[in-house]
Amino acid sequence: MQLRKTLGAAALVATAVLASVAGCSGRDDDDNGTPDSGPGCTGACGDAGPPDAGPPDAGPSSCPAPVNGMGPIGVLRTTAKRGDRVSLNNVVVTAVSNIQKGSSGDIIARFWVVSPCFPKEGIYVDKYYTDHETTVAGKYEPVVGDVLDITGLYREFLPDGDDNVPAGRDAYRPVIKNDFRLNVSGATGKIAFNKRGSGQVLADNEAPANFGNAEGGTAQPNPEYAGSRVHIPGPITITNARPPAFRQYPDDPTNDNYLGFEVTGGVLVANYKTYQTCDLRVSADDGGTVTFPNGIRGVWETFTNTPCVDGGTTTTDAGTRFTCNDYGDGVIPGTENKFTYVLYPMNCDPDMVGTVAAP
Repeated sequence: MQLRKTLGAAALVATAVLASVAGCSGRDDDDNGTPDSGPGCTGACGDAGPPDAGPPDAGPSSCPAPVNGMGPIGVLRTTAKRGDRVSLNNVVVTAVSNIQKGSSGDIIARFWVVSPCFPKEGIYVDKYYTDHETTVAGKYEPVVGDVLDITGLYREFLPDGDDNVPAGRDAYRPVIKNDFRLNVSGATGKIAFNKRGSGQVLADNEAPANFGNAEGGTAQPNPEYAGSRVHIPGPITITNARPPAFRQYPDDPTNDNYLGFEVTGGVLVANYKTYQTCDLRVSADDGGTVTFPNGIRGVWETFTNTPCVDGGTTTTDAGTRFTCNDYGDGVIPGTENKFTYVLYPMNCDPDMVGTVAAP
């Protein structure tokens, strides 16, 4: 494949052990899971050594030469086509979106990896319980700092997110996944993982000045950081607790749910990992002043809103409620922009430590 040639030394094929796993209690369309509490990072490059051998030895000679100014993941995100089989070597887990464990110990997990040689470039990985690794098939659980070789199939999630239900916010997102709903002739197979080491916790990228202004959702700011963790320095404050770009079900007149907030500089911050434990958006919505003295950290990644195209109301014992069973192509509400980039904090502390001043 041409992509393999382009990646050169940075794209080595990991060994796939295609064993079968039975008895999973999870589903590929289930987005419920256990959040990961660790921060993500950037650091040195080198040979990772055998599994569980500790952090890789630093060695700039092991870093591949950039291609058009990009590393392997940057090349993937800009040139790969749906169904391309790709390999990444010595990438580091920087953040975990969700984990779900089945009754047999099998695991569904979605997480981000970064090449330490090109720390601004990250990519999402969607692991199903039947995907494999060279240790125990189906049971790899990603931990921040793991060093992996990954072989899988590239895609951008479909515009309506149908191949990643129910996380419609991820539509259009570049991802490494198996062949679930891929629908590309001749492109089949699982993801294979080879864990080379662990404990390589890397520092977040420091956001440059004027970083991340989504202009209300009409822009796609700083794509060069996509999929990587960044630190936006403080102090910054919540400037809008109800940004239209984050309004859930915008066609539902009774909807009053927002999927995040906007902070100083026009940066949109999604709260799907934090709203249950530190919902600072509500504090700002109640009139308080929410400040993040040390800024905010998180993964810089795509966000869209898949609109409800069959919305209506149904009568239940409790009254009426809005229903939606069919979704259209993602778009930022109130704009013609398909998606934008937002910050996804992974936890309340240390990613999003804030103070609230009463109104």
